[in-house]
Amino acid sequence: MESKKTMWIYAIVGMLTTTVVLAFGRLSYGVILPFMKEGLQITYKQAGYLGTTTSLGYLSTVIFAGILAARWGGRRTIILGISFVSTGFIGLAFSPYYWLAFIFMLFLGIGTAFTYTPFISLLVARFPQKKGLMIGLATSGAGIGILFAGMIVPLLSHLYGDIGWRLAWGFYAVIGLVAVLLTTLFIRDVQAEPNQEKVAIKKQPREIYRNPDVIRVGLIYGIVGVTYIIQVIFVMSFMIESGLSTKAAGHLMAVNGILSIFSGFIWGGISDRLGRRFSLVTTTSITVIAMLLPVLWPTVIGFSLHIVLMSCTITGLFTLIQASSMDYVKPPDMPVAFGYVTFYFAVGQFIGPAIAGWLIDGLGGFEAAFLFCSICLSLAFLLTIRMRNANAPKSQEPSLPVRAVNEN
Repeated sequence: MESKKTMWIYAIVGMLTTTVVLAFGRLSYGVILPFMKEGLQITYKQAGYLGTTTSLGYLSTVIFAGILAARWGGRRTIILGISFVSTGFIGLAFSPYYWLAFIFMLFLGIGTAFTYTPFISLLVARFPQKKGLMIGLATSGAGIGILFAGMIVPLLSHLYGDIGWRLAWGFYAVIGLVAVLLTTLFIRDVQAEPNQEKVAIKKQPREIYRNPDVIRVGLIYGIVGVTYIIQVIFVMSFMIESGLSTKAAGHLMAVNGILSIFSGFIWGGISDRLGRRFSLVTTTSITVIAMLLPVLWPTVIGFSLHIVLMSCTITGLFTLIQASSMDYVKPPDMPVAFGYVTFYFAVGQFIGPAIAGWLIDGLGGFEAAFLFCSICLSLAFLLTIRMRNANAPKSQEPSLPVRAVNEN
């Protein structure tokens, strides 16, 4: 009973942490962007550079986060990361200049790197038999955060005008400080068994980095990083410029948050029964279609279908990729494999906003950016087809979904 209680405590703190560092720190930037853009008097290209700055902070520190967590302890690393993110929120709330916002957006990326990967690794190490469930529950915090952002940001902007977006960053900072407090009180490092520690020391990271199955998962994660950050940053601006009201766009973002809450553990459960590969093929094919819808029909119906399909799959897609990265290695090597594929994701998130800003301002507008996302996701779909079942021999060719079920 105590173990189950502990599991739910860790799951709740994980949800809150993900809400702060992923939803508020990374994903809600797209919700705040239309109001922040006016407040700082910047272009979409400049807004893309701000998003790239956050990704740069994440990319440049995500590998070191794993090293620091191993030497300093996951708990202290996580606390440091959330503190960085919270400081970034406070700075953005008071930043009067575009160049100053760069510094605090960089804080958000660095803080996310020092928080998310160590926390997921800690959860997997603490509850190895419930890996998919714990990852799914933690990532559901992203949906919860987007739900709140979709409701609060437009409301604050409506009530307080030009300073509404600043109050939103301030609200995020308060929640971040609560996450720091709860992590300090309830989260503890996992003490490795002596035998496990020896095995971990014998393993060479290069063996994991050269694992073709892990590389394939990393490439898929990188593509998802490119496309998802573009969608998150620019979809609300796309909706508003296509004629939707700020209120309607905010409601759709709230719907996105609600549905995303359940996506992670639902798709995690499906993958436990039908296999990761089958689930990844399904979710990537749905996201390809979802990205095309607003390009073909930039209307209320088109955006509504886009939001529903994306929110029902994208958090699940994250869960499936993260779990898949650890399916092809032994338990002591799981944090290394997860950190490695996360580096691909960070690269994708680094280049995504800049590419989108260039496409929006220089070429075909928002339609060009979302068409680019759909093409990229089509490549990810082809990679998922070539994935090997984790319990299958390396020489075995990928099987059809029905056969994969029978083998499991």
